[in-house]
Amino acid sequence: MAKPIKRVGVASSEPEGWETSRVVAEIQRRNIECVVFDVTETVVRVGGKKPHAQYKKEDLTTLDGIFTRAVPGGSLEQVILRMDTLHCLERLGIPFMNRPHSIEKAVDKYYTLRLLELAGIPVPRTTVTQYTRDALRAFRRYKDAVVKPLFGSGGVGMTRVSDPETARRVFRALEASRYVMYVQEFLEHGNQDIRVFVIGGEAVAGMYRIGSDWKTTIRHGAEPQPYKLTPALADLAVHCAEVIGLEYTGVDILETAQGLVVTEVNSSSGWQGLQQVTDINIAQRLVDRFIEVITPSSNQMPES
Repeated sequence: MAKPIKRVGVASSEPEGWETSRVVAEIQRRNIECVVFDVTETVVRVGGKKPHAQYKKEDLTTLDGIFTRAVPGGSLEQVILRMDTLHCLERLGIPFMNRPHSIEKAVDKYYTLRLLELAGIPVPRTTVTQYTRDALRAFRRYKDAVVKPLFGSGGVGMTRVSDPETARRVFRALEASRYVMYVQEFLEHGNQDIRVFVIGGEAVAGMYRIGSDWKTTIRHGAEPQPYKLTPALADLAVHCAEVIGLEYTGVDILETAQGLVVTEVNSSSGWQGLQQVTDINIAQRLVDRFIEVITPSSNQMPES
């Protein structure tokens, strides 16, 4: 007989955040104890009688499953430690949604686009380099480009450059600070894109995000508007989720003169804006899938 699920964790950098609080409420509604923990405050040790991963007074090694809401950025060492902690918890047999190795794919914009391209999914022309000279060559090809941080979300740090001298200054500043230059061709999209939310291999809802300028993230003030998913768009978003290995994700898609183009596949997608324009209870659907994933009788974790 399968062991009942009694105690699970939610990894979140915003324990009181809108999305986190709704996931926690849905879990508790099922009479399951829920531990919300910030992986940045988790302490891990080796060399003892048993594996140790602790958040305040909570022993994370005894959890029956972990819902990864968000893993925050930081220095390279900090990010590696945070992901190592999640990997080690998974190695102990704790099932995840989303899994650590899938999060690692999704947070790296270059790796995500490369995997999508190899799977035949349309993506924007993009150049990634560490040197100004190569970034300028890419800019001259694209003539109008968006420069993004390799790691990041919510549109933070994005800059559009269409002037050669401005591009040169931006690239030199990034090189001097030892950043990677992620230079993506700007595609005209009418200041709007489509966010499709995928859960467990199903596109459950979508929305237009309509901005006052070329940035279309809700964080930058874009307005969510209802969007009725077409079969083609739903299939495209599901395919993206499968390629990256995500149980839940928000897929960002542009409607361009060249057709549909995927710009990002997010591993810790928010849905506050989407919930405003859909009758589907997204938190409920997420937790339904989470319980399916971590149920012992059905939990057969694939190889990383």
